[in-house]
Amino acid sequence: MADPLHEYRQKRDFAATPEPAPAPPAPRRDDVFVVHRHEARQLHYDLRLERDGVLKSWAVPRGFSFDPADKRLAVRTEDHPLEYEHFHGRIPKGQYGAGTMTIWDRGTYSLVKIPDWEEAMQKGELKVVLRGRRLRGEWHLVRTQQAKNSWLLFKSKDRYAGHGRDSALGIDLDGAPIADVPLDAPPMRWGHERGPFRDPDWLFELELPGLRCRIVKHGEQVLATLPLPAAIAADVRGLACERAVVDGVLVALGADGRPDAAATARALQHGDATTAFYTFDLLQWEEYDLRALPLLDRKAALRTLVTTPGRVLFVDHVTGDGEALLRAMHDAGFAAAIGKRADSGYAPGPQLAWHRVVTRAAPTTPTTPATGTAAGRAAPPARFRPSNLGKVYWPAEGFTKGDLIGYYQAVADALLPHLRDRPVHLNRFPDGIDGKSFYQREAKDGTPAWLRTVPIPHDGQLVAHHVIDDLETLLYVANLGSIDLHPWLSRTASLDCPDWAVLDLDPKAAPFAHVVRIARAAGRLLRGIGLRPLLKTSGKNGMHIFVPLAPGYSYEHSRLFTEAVARVLVRELPDIATVERLPDQRDGKVYLDFLQNRRSQTIVPPYAVRPVRGASVSAPLAWDELEAADLSPRRFTMQTMPARLAAHGDLFRKALDDRQDLLPAIAALEAVLRSG
Repeated sequence: MADPLHEYRQKRDFAATPEPAPAPPAPRRDDVFVVHRHEARQLHYDLRLERDGVLKSWAVPRGFSFDPADKRLAVRTEDHPLEYEHFHGRIPKGQYGAGTMTIWDRGTYSLVKIPDWEEAMQKGELKVVLRGRRLRGEWHLVRTQQAKNSWLLFKSKDRYAGHGRDSALGIDLDGAPIADVPLDAPPMRWGHERGPFRDPDWLFELELPGLRCRIVKHGEQVLATLPLPAAIAADVRGLACERAVVDGVLVALGADGRPDAAATARALQHGDATTAFYTFDLLQWEEYDLRALPLLDRKAALRTLVTTPGRVLFVDHVTGDGEALLRAMHDAGFAAAIGKRADSGYAPGPQLAWHRVVTRAAPTTPTTPATGTAAGRAAPPARFRPSNLGKVYWPAEGFTKGDLIGYYQAVADALLPHLRDRPVHLNRFPDGIDGKSFYQREAKDGTPAWLRTVPIPHDGQLVAHHVIDDLETLLYVANLGSIDLHPWLSRTASLDCPDWAVLDLDPKAAPFAHVVRIARAAGRLLRGIGLRPLLKTSGKNGMHIFVPLAPGYSYEHSRLFTEAVARVLVRELPDIATVERLPDQRDGKVYLDFLQNRRSQTIVPPYAVRPVRGASVSAPLAWDELEAADLSPRRFTMQTMPARLAAHGDLFRKALDDRQDLLPAIAALEAVLRSG
């Protein structure tokens, strides 16, 4: 009998590659699938289906789409051993498939329509149901006549189909264990009552008078902690999944036409079909317990399940500005909102991560309109009043100071968490980008008493630095003409311990295509040594690569690590990359700046506007965006970023909480350096 792994063995030198040398094909077991994200010469994804003791493999150059109309090329490749299901790492340069291999998804699958594998392969029509954390539902693999081993991969029109995403929920489920959430588990409740407040780390939902209810959907079966009207049960069956546990409130209207708990109780007693279920949390999706995931992720996932209007409704929220919501609620006659920490998990009983925020004493805030562009309208806080909103800051485009302030208000919920509790240097352009500018490290005399500053020793003196913790401070410094902002890499309580190791790709006169090429190589390298780096544009022509650090690392640690990474990249790409500090000695190459990893050095945060033509901003990127032929930093501007944020959320949020240990990565990097 022919060895199905012969081609796999022939292509690899197992003394040089970390890929697993196969044992004899194993007996058949449960059907598993795995998808590898393979950063080789060209990024692609490898879909592998277990069959007859090996992994049958297809390379998918453009990845996966949940849009059934989007058909992707899939190229049949050699069979891989079962051991490859768990393989990830960096395949050395010079070896077959050189690059970084990471596990993108894994789960089980089953054949449908034609359940016999050999018959399906002979007909060239594999229809599989995938059950993974990212890929879900029915997918079709259809052989074409265009070229040898050429297939098409596309999503079937099932409950998981959708547009604009490459995973079923669009969130990371790595922190979600396989477990059932019981119907009778105690619900999470607010643990504190307070007045209105603002905080970018919190979100606020309307408190709806009604009856708290938890609902379980399992196929066509619907269970709930309260009796459900048939119309609600029918809409629960229509949620876009097989299994779910959702938390929410049953609501009916009273005689005055307003939500009322007593009216809800009467409506349930009589089976009133006008009752609605307002759902605000997703505790389980399919076999995964989501309660340990951040609330923002759970709500984003919930939004994908509630796809059609009916008796099951999604409770939206306001992030950061609880005062504005409470003012609107007060005017509408509602009593309270529920404030929730955006990063909180779901725990039983009263929790301080949830506050009941009452509308009483909601402060009034005068508003001053900004002059008009798509950046929005400014609504400054009461503690200061902006000035000269019509002053032109970008002469070629006509953008004004009011537009800048309006933009920063629009993106404050995403930007402020990346500024909070950090000393900030201001870059002030009081006469716009074509006028004179200056850096301001020190908070000068006359700085308002309400604005937080932190004293830091400098040249034998204590120098007060601005700290931008809230919307008021952000808009205040923007009103000073600080177009972009420059926070430290460390926080006020741990100034010598950075939160990130940063590699700055500075092109000067080098083409942006070289920056992209180096960024791809850096991502492959860092993922290959076990890290999870983040990427953003600088807002000009460069890029910044961040690795969030576990507590305890010093600037010296981060600098030495990023220097080693930079030198590996220069060795790999000597024609376009350099670590030469002097610009006139760089020969037109991209400078890999690791010296930003020093105390008091700063780097622009994500979403900061840059003082350049077009009002471009520092834009977080998904790594796959590096493959786009039309990628340009000029696509991300003060005008386009609010819509991008609304569509994709904060792609840089993991910089705040995905803290990573450098020690294993350093050991792996040393092995790369030794390999020459």
